[in-house]
Amino acid sequence: MKQYDPKQVVISIAGLLIASGFAEDSMVKVAFTTPRFETKVGVDGEVTRARMYDRRATVTVSLMQSSQGNDVLSTLLNRDTRGANGAGVGAFLLKDLNGTTLLAGAAAWVKGMPESEFGKSVGTRSWEIEVAELEGVVGGEYGT
Repeated sequence: MKQYDPKQVVISIAGLLIASGFAEDSMVKVAFTTPRFETKVGVDGEVTRARMYDRRATVTVSLMQSSQGNDVLSTLLNRDTRGANGAGVGAFLLKDLNGTTLLAGAAAWVKGMPESEFGKSVGTRSWEIEVAELEGVVGGEYGT
């Protein structure tokens, strides 16, 4: 039997750890901007494949509105907006300590403020982080 523990998923940006306060369902989603290969097909059905070197990715981190992670990401975005020469740009790391998934990039930044909504219960803040060149492994292997 294998077991997944969401507390064993580590997310870090610019040396700042986001370790708790994640939203109820999805806590992090990684989407690459461009697929690794693109294909074209001619009128006669011949397919040609081209390698794409764009490794940009958008990482969406979903936090409860009460999470201190919101303060961390707001501070990083404000540092980048008010500072000079990419003051909010730093390394990104996502690691599943129970498995083999490891995604990392040397240059990442917060894209902007998330939508904010207030109501009768705790809401969610979805932060988008762009990573210039994300590399790694999406793996498995959950220990018992």
